[in-house]
Amino acid sequence: MYSSENAARGGVEHNIIPRNMHFAFSSDLPRDWHSGEPGISRFYDALSMTFPEGERLFIASGRDYISDIDDPELREDTKRFTAQEAVHRREHAVYNKQLTQNGINVESLSLALERIMDAILRWTSKKTRLAITCAFEHYTAQLAMLILSDPRIMEKAHPFYADLWRWHALEEEEHKSVAYDIYRQIAPGWTGYLRRIFVMTIASLYYHILLFVIYILLMTKDGQLTNLRAWGRMLNHLYGQPGMWRRLTVGILSYYRPSFHPSQHAQGLADEWRTRLSMHTERTVENSGTLFRKPS
Repeated sequence: MYSSENAARGGVEHNIIPRNMHFAFSSDLPRDWHSGEPGISRFYDALSMTFPEGERLFIASGRDYISDIDDPELREDTKRFTAQEAVHRREHAVYNKQLTQNGINVESLSLALERIMDAILRWTSKKTRLAITCAFEHYTAQLAMLILSDPRIMEKAHPFYADLWRWHALEEEEHKSVAYDIYRQIAPGWTGYLRRIFVMTIASLYYHILLFVIYILLMTKDGQLTNLRAWGRMLNHLYGQPGMWRRLTVGILSYYRPSFHPSQHAQGLADEWRTRLSMHTERTVENSGTLFRKPS
């Protein structure tokens, strides 16, 4: 049974809580919200641009197999996983619209990303879509671990955005094993392993190229493409100190182990942040920085 497998993986139990968060973006928020730097801010904005359509894929993959899951615990966690992702999709869509309101028009980019996902959903099999979901869920889990475990990642961010990214990170930590556990059930053994690492390799190449293209487009639209200082600050944040993307990329390699399971990483991190979470779900500029209590 699913719960027995959780116990066998070191007693890590799922605690997936859908939260109907609403982030009220406004013109009072700075465009360069991270460190006052356009380069760093646009990188996280580029990540956000990929989320609504990525989460559409995750939701579809969970729903594809919900009726095939025998274990009631895993079936319930799948419902909670898709519910969390639906809220993430909605809130990042609002986030992305704020970019347009800030003068960085992303409407055509959003439409292009939607069409790319339409093609993926149309031309790939259910099993491949689930393998893609597992791959990108590992990316989001690595990002979540870094955001929650290293305060430097968001310490210079505007509190409103820091709350959003930390909330998203907490929920990614909570549900990081769900898609993988479904995949292990429907694609066991070496055949399943080979499929998942092949898909991870292709998905990684695709995502790095896509993210770079989006970043270039955002920097161009922002009039910052030739701002060498902005590029330098961004590269230091990603590859120097705190080295967010460098550490994330290294963390991706664990996925290639035959014995890999998402629960092997950052055990207890979600529990720690859950105890600090305020359940006031309406987030505004005025209550920025109050979503999580400071550690005692």
